[in-house]
Amino acid sequence: MIARLRRDPGLALVWLACALAIALYAPTLRGNLLDRDDRWLYADNWIVRDASVESLRAIAFDTSRPIRGVLGAEYLPVRDTVALVEHAAWGTWWPGFHAVNLALYVAAIALWFAALVALGIDRRIAGLAALLWAVHPTHVEVVAWLAEQKGLLALALAGACVLGYARFRAGGSRRWLVLAVVAAVAAVWSKAPAAFTIAALAPLELVLPATAPRRRRAIALAAIGVATAAAFVPVVVVALRMGVVSAGERGGWLAGHGFYVRLAALAVPNAAAYAPAASTLDLVLGALGLAAAVAGACVRRAPVALRAGCVLWLLGWLPVSRLVLPVQRVALADRYLEFATLGAALALAAGLAAIASRRARAALVAAIVVAAGARTLAARGAWHDDVALWARVVHLDPGDGDAWAHYSEALDASGDHVSAAEAIDLGLDHGERPRLLLDKALATRDRAAVRPLIERAAEGGDPYAMTDLALLLDDGDPRALVWARRALEVGGEHAELESNLCRVALAAGAADEAIAACRRAHAMRPADPLTAFELARAIAH
Repeated sequence: MIARLRRDPGLALVWLACALAIALYAPTLRGNLLDRDDRWLYADNWIVRDASVESLRAIAFDTSRPIRGVLGAEYLPVRDTVALVEHAAWGTWWPGFHAVNLALYVAAIALWFAALVALGIDRRIAGLAALLWAVHPTHVEVVAWLAEQKGLLALALAGACVLGYARFRAGGSRRWLVLAVVAAVAAVWSKAPAAFTIAALAPLELVLPATAPRRRRAIALAAIGVATAAAFVPVVVVALRMGVVSAGERGGWLAGHGFYVRLAALAVPNAAAYAPAASTLDLVLGALGLAAAVAGACVRRAPVALRAGCVLWLLGWLPVSRLVLPVQRVALADRYLEFATLGAALALAAGLAAIASRRARAALVAAIVVAAGARTLAARGAWHDDVALWARVVHLDPGDGDAWAHYSEALDASGDHVSAAEAIDLGLDHGERPRLLLDKALATRDRAAVRPLIERAAEGGDPYAMTDLALLLDDGDPRALVWARRALEVGGEHAELESNLCRVALAAGAADEAIAACRRAHAMRPADPLTAFELARAIAH
């Protein structure tokens, strides 16, 4: 084996990449659930916790609003089925779930190395790209956060799709094409942006050596394209209907691209949340970076690996650019770069391979790997628990009021109530945010101050403040029903918001609306006796 690795530097590099990935992320195996979205999918989700035919039917075929509300307002049946299988295998032993995350990450590294080589990329460059990609710190959020297992599934399955396509393209049997088609559908049903990575196969054909017969390439691209598009339709339909994405505002995309350029270049400290990019620097870098990527993809004399890397960067960035279908609530995130960083790593690997001096090349690669690895270790440490996660965000961006709210809630859940109250005040010192005002209202002992704080939070747009205000208003106050309805419009499908609308509508004499809201709440929480009682009360009223 050692002799083979000496003869094949590319293979040696990908082995090193997998080994470093395991070493960097092995501590996540001791992790538990985080309140940051893990619980709705793994601890409190009655569908994936019930390994039954009914649950599988709901995951695959039920696109009603209540069921999609339970499943994160998304149609991702592969992600949800894997979560169901994990629950059946591990129960509530969370290290098992983290082990699956790490295994998927290592598999993605190996699969993409094999795919790039099969597409005609030099093995040494592909191996170096895999190494640079494996240690990039933006992947910490993907590997350490259980709720982002969908991203790892998409990474691995998209790699399998590209590998199957490349093998069929090179003259392999039809089984490779079948693998590519099945993996493409599964990747999209794991995480929607995978569709754009798979779509990169078409422009990649323009930059890769045309060694395969044109007819075979056309057949493969058509089959994969049709399957990917068909799989993408229900994902987009549900996302639009549930408000996960919108056809509305698309501003800020150029500055966002500049921020991602800095993030990919290790020029931004990694955190669980970022303020929207709006600086002049980000605008300039966004324009220059976009021009460079387009030029790199189009210049025929550029190295094949560089051109392919530029294509992967552009197609990895496009779905999170807010140009296609803007994702709501979260504008910038490390996890949005999981595909694009592969393109950046491939382009960088092509540049490093062009360095004539072997020693200089090795020294520069080592320096980059060490720097990226150190950044990965620092970022991974913040994902140890909720307190550490949000402490890092407020340290890096003290003006993020929502992060202060998360930090305060994490401190309160850990039992440090004094520090939690101090965090609320510190956050409010940097600016009034609705969620902080709501937390202030819930924490204060001054009853006279509670309602004014909740009113300010509701007027600021917090859906839970709206629903709390609706419950606080006197019976017969017409504003109560208005606020309860607005809470659902802003907050989306949540059982608590539906239950509160049921109560308020019942008090307002709107029996039909109350029954409908209670039915939706009960569909989301069928085992909850309180929602069942409220539904029965509404029907009997």
